[in-house]
Amino acid sequence: MLTRIISAAVGIPLVLLFVFRGGALYLGAVIILSLLASIELCRILKRMGIVEMQLFLYVGAVLFPLLLSFEPSWLPNFLMLFVLSGAIISLSKYPESTLSDLGANFFSILYVAFGFAHFVLLRQMEQGMLLVGYAFTLIWMTDIGAFFVGTYLGKRPFFTHISPNKTLEGALGGLVCGVLGGVVFCVIMQRLAPVNNMGFLIILTPFLSVVGQFGDLFESAVKRLAKTKDSSQLIPGHGGILDRFDSALWVIPLLYHILQIRINIFS
Repeated sequence: MLTRIISAAVGIPLVLLFVFRGGALYLGAVIILSLLASIELCRILKRMGIVEMQLFLYVGAVLFPLLLSFEPSWLPNFLMLFVLSGAIISLSKYPESTLSDLGANFFSILYVAFGFAHFVLLRQMEQGMLLVGYAFTLIWMTDIGAFFVGTYLGKRPFFTHISPNKTLEGALGGLVCGVLGGVVFCVIMQRLAPVNNMGFLIILTPFLSVVGQFGDLFESAVKRLAKTKDSSQLIPGHGGILDRFDSALWVIPLLYHILQIRINIFS
């Protein structure tokens, strides 16, 4: 418990510093996280008996956040090029590599590289610093609420076939804390500077808190298939990069695209 708290006390201010600074420092941090998460996922794929395309995943982990930071509209073209290159790599490994292996590697690119690219895309939006800060606040508060309520009050099992320690009380505690965290963040920021779409963000908060918990469950399911507890031991008390950013890899891309839909259709 103490190790977990110390790691959080060091890691959270560090993440907030990168978010606040933005620019090349933030982009570099996101690329490093994306690459480390891809390394972890490669190990997980290998444990699952999947023929992993290491170079394919590592190049994607760097290029997705880097190139999309310069021009988000390149996304469809970039995806197409990766589909073709991945298929060629798969052919070069035939017959050891099957269609299932190819699908797992394609999904890994979308899950990690595409997911972390949205950390950059959201930061580049108008008031992007506030949006990323809001996302991380509700994710962290959801995690804190789920952990402490589940640990001390949890009785009824919840998705135990995926994660044996999950309880219904923990999930509800995470939802309540996540909503409180997101709403309080918006209210405080509103006092410092007008927050665009503040009411819309508050309405989204319960939904995003639930999505974050499903992101955590999804990564737990992947690890369970690989018969491993943590994606790595990189962060003391927390596991690996995937363990720490599993919720964010669902919440931040979804938040970005919801806001884009709102801007493009309803503005």
